[in-house]
Amino acid sequence: MYLAKLTNGPITTYQLRKSYRKTTEDSAFGFRIIFDLGQDPRQYFKIQNEYIVLFDDKLLAAVSATGVKDGEYLLEQLLRRFLPREARRRMELFESRSAHRPTPLTTEERTAIDRQVHIFDRRRLYYLRYGAVDQSRLARMHEKCCRPLLEKSRDEREYLFADEEAILSPGAYLQYVYAILNVQKHFRQSFAPWFPEALDRDEVADHFLTEICALNGDSRFWQGDLPGDTLHSHLRRYLIMFFDYTPASRSFEAEFVKAFVSGHRRFRWPERIPPQSPEKVTRIFATPYEELKKMTGEQLTRLYRKKAMALHPDRGGNHDEFIELTEVYAFLQRMKK
Repeated sequence: MYLAKLTNGPITTYQLRKSYRKTTEDSAFGFRIIFDLGQDPRQYFKIQNEYIVLFDDKLLAAVSATGVKDGEYLLEQLLRRFLPREARRRMELFESRSAHRPTPLTTEERTAIDRQVHIFDRRRLYYLRYGAVDQSRLARMHEKCCRPLLEKSRDEREYLFADEEAILSPGAYLQYVYAILNVQKHFRQSFAPWFPEALDRDEVADHFLTEICALNGDSRFWQGDLPGDTLHSHLRRYLIMFFDYTPASRSFEAEFVKAFVSGHRRFRWPERIPPQSPEKVTRIFATPYEELKKMTGEQLTRLYRKKAMALHPDRGGNHDEFIELTEVYAFLQRMKK
């Protein structure tokens, strides 16, 4: 369950919504409205002794009807921003004492992440976690970052991202939308992956609009519910970020030096390449092991690139299989040295 904030001109209203799986066969989710909170959710609870929250019976009944066992706790989480300061402070104190380490991903969760999490979601997570404009290492992002997106409708995910994007400064908006829509792929300048401010703004704007329109028409992103001929309201905030805010001033020279130092002069121990069994090598490349050993470095590279194109996550491939392919390729290349 989640809190939806609806803005219509000067009027803002709130609704409690819940995601549900549309069918048992696919990974498409929709949402239902559980309770309309109107313009002021505070009308549905009272405060006793500065921090005890008593919720309206109708609201509790609507939440309990969805199968939630502890409706009061859930409502405290969803409506936290509307609670008095003392109530929020006590909640935070309790949460800090009961915090627990996240468990490892299960096989089912990994499969669900591959099926449910769109590349646009991954790019947003990557920037929000690491602040990276250059997303060339996106495949290295830990899959646990995607766990909060599982079993959620597109609507719920967008409200989740909107809350996380609130931490961004307006000066970083250009970098953010440039990175998450992968606008850099349209440019060949050496600084394009990490310094969009140095590119021609009109050209960046043209490619930005191309990418956001393509996303608007991506049925997989919308889980089957295409928004029609107009830009979906969930994507309009990115138009505002791009066109209505001035990017923070950055020195090209300073950024170039920073990129050079971090990208070329940082010492790294040579990566340990684990041994690979002949059976695994044969399976990954779909080519007999002895035949692979006889290939030249160029022949092996051509075969690797062909396989990588099919398995790369940006093209809808399997992330784990792509990593396996790369590790086996590195092992074979090391054998030829």
